[in-house]
Amino acid sequence: MRWNTPTVRGMLQQLKRLVVIETEEMYKARKQNVANHQALRPPLVVNHSPAHSSNSP
Repeated sequence: MRWNTPTVRGMLQQLKRLVVIETEEMYKARKQNVANHQALRPPLVVNHSPAHSSNSP
């Protein structure tokens, strides 16, 4: 079956309200965004020890 025909394009036009048609570039960009979002991030380091001041004994 040929996919780039007026009949198929008409069917896709009718489906636009139900589905999202994405190109290969759009798919790769979406997958890259998901991968970046799920990527490991460096740990947060919090120091809870009191700061040393010059007035400390």
